[in-house]
Parts: sequence; structure tokens; C-alpha cells
Amino acid sequence: MKMDRRSVLKLGALVGAAAVLPVERLAGAYAGHDAEHEAATLAVPRFAVPLTVPRVLRPSSRDLFTDYYDITMREARQVIVPGTKTPIWGYDGIFPGPTIRAWTGRKVVIRQRNALPEDVAVHLHGGNVPSSSDGIPGQEIKPGQTRVYTYPNHQPAATLWYHDHVHHQESLHTYLGLTGLYIISDVAEQKLHLPRGRYDVPLVIQDRFFNPDGSFRPPDPDAGEFFGDTMLVNGKPLPYFEVEQRAYRFRILNGSSLDATLSLHLDSGASMAVIGTDGGLLPAPVPASEIPVFPSERVEVVIDFAKYPLGTQIVLQGSILGIPVEVMRFDVTRRAHGHDHDRLPSTLVPVSRLREADAKVRRDFVLNLDRATGTMRINGKEFDPDRVDISPRLGDTEIWTVRNGEQADLPIPHVFHTHLVRFQILDRDGAPPAPREAGWKDSVAIMPGQQVRLIMKFGDFTGRYLYHCHLLGHADAGMMAQMEVVRH
Repeated sequence: MKMDRRSVLKLGALVGAAAVLPVERLAGAYAGHDAEHEAATLAVPRFAVPLTVPRVLRPSSRDLFTDYYDITMREARQVIVPGTKTPIWGYDGIFPGPTIRAWTGRKVVIRQRNALPEDVAVHLHGGNVPSSSDGIPGQEIKPGQTRVYTYPNHQPAATLWYHDHVHHQESLHTYLGLTGLYIISDVAEQKLHLPRGRYDVPLVIQDRFFNPDGSFRPPDPDAGEFFGDTMLVNGKPLPYFEVEQRAYRFRILNGSSLDATLSLHLDSGASMAVIGTDGGLLPAPVPASEIPVFPSERVEVVIDFAKYPLGTQIVLQGSILGIPVEVMRFDVTRRAHGHDHDRLPSTLVPVSRLREADAKVRRDFVLNLDRATGTMRINGKEFDPDRVDISPRLGDTEIWTVRNGEQADLPIPHVFHTHLVRFQILDRDGAPPAPREAGWKDSVAIMPGQQVRLIMKFGDFTGRYLYHCHLLGHADAGMMAQMEVVRH
């Protein structure tokens, strides 16, 4: 499946096309009430399949300092909706791809082989990696070829993910399945005695449309389709998950290729404890009954099922631009195993704040749709892989003010993502960030007319890296720029 430039630009403006439609029409389109929509879409049963956890990949070899892996990107057919098989593009032919589990300071080397019919590139999202392993333009893997990626893992425990990053195609390639988890652990995390093993569960949330034969259906921007009508969790549609009467740690990734800007909550009204975000653990748990999770963001939560009677069913719900969606269901079916209920600690890990006074450079960025061309732009420029837009210096601290320049009549959100460097949020429109955003981040949602100030320190690598909107249709349509980190 290949998408021409016209389709890419249409997909890039997907949210814009939807945002001007009445809420009633959006809700009707999502629910699939019209006959044409029903004929084109496969009906998916609610809570009919169990949640599965992506398998953890074993190294093909190891030495004193490094784990080595081999992965082949290939086409396959996978049962997603019962009774059908969905053609997918997957790492090792599975969707989501296998999980890589790494350890801080221990190197991972992955040989990626492309057995697909198109160029691909692999980006470790959230990774502090050399430019040569970042998956930037010019690093495409052609069909039949391989590329070796080296990840030093000089960063604290965090939930990262890897995905395709071929410009003009990454929204489609990830939609077809090229996503997977990469989890880093360290000693500080292990000492906290958070839920672990089978009680440490990743939840990769992705939206999809399905054709009647079970294949993925690309969205139709002309119909105002801006997020899929079925939510998948770990590649399963609206699954259920049987839990014990105890605490669980859930690593939530919004891995949507489209614009599923989720706000999650439990239908029981109970609070969840947010313990981590993109770049790792927070200083302390933050209770929250509603948790926004935009595409590419990660949030780690602890949910305690100890207070629920056996037989209780709790639905994880969400909303997208005010439209309610269901994500999955938790079924309390067993008493807690043993006596270790993993009581949540009151403090987690220290997070040192970067100081504004140390910032040597301040930069301003405006993200917006160019209505005349249908392209998405940063500071008025469409992405050009041959152009370097900024040149931060290794070791420098910088403050970036990023503004969503969309107008009220076309209220398009954006999700700003930086490669290589993590950041801390200084403020949103002058107000301090919410406690759940007080840690390290690599992606930040910015609503129309809003601006955020971000502070970051550049290290450990020089070379070219990207920054872009992580609503991938927007990136494909040009909302991406390139920096070259240089030495003093």
C-alpha cells in the first residue's frame, strides 16, 4: 500500500477537516450510524477477546557489555478481529512488534532487516542515541537490505517505543503495524518495589478502521475521519483483562498513527496514580481521575483493584474532542496471589530541575497549517531534509517557546516531539505545568492558540536530529524540521 503526495497532504489536514464539523456529525461518523459507513466498516464486538502482552524478544547473542538482537520487518496476516485475518507490516511479522527490555548503561545493538516492499527507517522514540542510529532522512533501509542500530541506554528507567520514520510515509507505515515497545530499567526503579512481572503490563493504544474483510482501512479525510472507530490495545480490539485484587502497573502508550488525542478515565470514577511519563518516573505519585494521553506520549499509572469485589468489571474509557470512546475492560476475577500487594511508595525518584538562568539560547517556534498549500509548517517552512534549521551546541541549555499558531475557526492541536533531547516543561501560557507533567518529557501537546516553554540540555551526541509534530499526518505533510548539534 503506497500513498501519493496528494493523499499525504489530505491526511496531514485530517484534524483540520474534522475540527470544523459539528460535534453531532463527528459523533455520528464515529458511531457508524449511516449505511454507507456501516457497509465499509467491519463490526467489532466489545470486550470479546482477552488482552495479550507483546512478547519480550530474547537477544540473539550477548557479551560483557552488549545485547545483540536481530529483527526482520515483514508482511504477515494476524488475527485481530475474531473470524478475520488482517494483513500487517510488523517487526518480526507481529503487531505490535516484540518488546525490547534494556538496562541503563548496557548497550543494545539491533540489526534490522527490511523484507517489506518499501523503504523503512527505525526511530527509537525517546532514545538518547547517536545520529547514525536515529532513523533520520538519508538512513532509509531499502527492501532486502539491513541496517544496524546502536542504543547506548545512557538514560534512566523509562518506557520508550520504536517505530517507522520514513518521511511522507510514517503515518501509513505505523498504521500498518510498524510499532514496538522498548523498556529501560535501572537500579533506582528496582528499589521502589513497584508492581513487576505479570503485574507490570504495557498497554499500547492505537485507533484503526477495518474493512469488512478485516484489513485496515485508511481514513477518508473527505468524510471527516480523523481517528479510527475501533480502539486496539496491544493489537486487540476492545479487549478485556482479568486482574487480581491488587495493584498493577500499566505502561500506557498512545501509539496512534492518526489523531486519537485521548483523555482516559475509569468508569468507576476511581483515581489512578500517575508514576511516570515519557522520560521516566516522577518524583512522587500523582493521583488523577482523568489523564490526557496524546499520540506518542507515555504515561505510567498504578491502579489498585484490591477494593473491588470479585466479579467487578471496570471499563477504561476515553474521549476524543469530547466524543466518548471505550478502550478496554478490567475484570476482577481472582484474589491477590500471596501477600505482596506492592504498596505504592510515597516518593519515587528525584528529578533535578534545569535552571532558566543556565539557558544560553532561547528559540521560538510556531506550528500551523498553511491553508493555501495544505502543508503543515514550523516557522513558516515545510520540511526539507537538505536544510538545517538550527544548530544547538553540545552541553548548552536552551529554552524553546513553542506556539500552536492555529486560528479559532480551525482549532487543530499539535504534539511537539524532540529527537535526542528530553525536556522539562517550564510553563503553559505562563502557568506552571500540572504535577503529572513535572518530570522529563519528549512529547508535549499544545492546543490551538496555546504556547509552552520547554527547557533542555544538549548531550551526549553531535549530528543531525529532527523535531516535529507527532500527529504523524502533520509530520508527513511537512511539520518537521532538522537540527544539527555541534561542538563549541
